[in-house]
Amino acid sequence: MHEQVTLQMIYDEVKRVNKRLNLIEGIIEEVITKTLPEAQLSKQKINEIKKSIAAMKRGNYVTLEELKRA
Repeated sequence: MHEQVTLQMIYDEVKRVNKRLNLIEGIIEEVITKTLPEAQLSKQKINEIKKSIAAMKRGNYVTLEELKRA
């Protein structure tokens, strides 16, 4: 009646979710970087934002809760 969940099933689902999250992150990054020039920011500021996005992709970020406590 009930299908037993296996470690492989969990792993496969995590991979699918990760792939979707990567697609969403890519879309968000594209929207941000394409609209930055419209915000009339300096090239230096745009480069700083792009570096911040790259750092977030590497996992170098803080949560909103951590910022609130800072």
